[in-house]
Amino acid sequence: MRSASRELCVVGIDDTDMPGIGGTGGLARRMVDELADVADSLGVTRHQFYQGPGVPKTSRNSSAAIVFFAELTPHELLEAVATIVTRESIPGSDPGVALLTEAPPDAILEFARAAQRGLVTRSAAVRLAADENIPLVGLGGTEDGVIGALSGAALRADGNDGRFVGLPGIRDVSGPITVAELVDRTAIQQVVDEATGTGLEGGVIIDVGDWLRPRLLHGRPAVVARHVEGAWVNADVRPHKGGHR
Repeated sequence: MRSASRELCVVGIDDTDMPGIGGTGGLARRMVDELADVADSLGVTRHQFYQGPGVPKTSRNSSAAIVFFAELTPHELLEAVATIVTRESIPGSDPGVALLTEAPPDAILEFARAAQRGLVTRSAAVRLAADENIPLVGLGGTEDGVIGALSGAALRADGNDGRFVGLPGIRDVSGPITVAELVDRTAIQQVVDEATGTGLEGGVIIDVGDWLRPRLLHGRPAVVARHVEGAWVNADVRPHKGGHR
């Protein structure tokens, strides 16, 4: 049954790939396309977690999160997402899916931040999700993907972590562009000065380079600009190979 009103849901997914094969960010972007008839997306974000000794990972230990504005109920959306993740995950991976419909409880957000600082366990993720009645599903292998899925969803819902790897227009612009044109041609909502955090005026020109992955700041996609030798440039550069693209 379709819900009477559209539901705002945050979905986290992780551990869907294997070394050198697949990518969770790409899977998340394909999911957005596949569900477009029943759920509008507010973008795909990548969230980075601890990369130290003892962490099983395929590349850079990051997860993907998506905000959906859906005609489906949360349960229906979770089923649809789980179906896609199960179908698209690489054999041998350890996928997990989480879904939030409101701001993350403090305990869940602290778990997510702990996962960025050091080792956390799947059992702790499962216990916390059960305590807070948050849907969290392992879909194969060790099911360790529930850690990143829950953490990514919490960080995305909190609104101040991560980088957009899926957002309309960001792969279609490059080089020098005015702030006004950048906002008009993409779903980016603001360009802010790295030094002060203040927004730049529409007529300001910024060189966004050839790799544009806005940050999630205060719940909005934002480009962070740096003033270098009298000109504004994108403060974020392309990372080394690996992780979500």
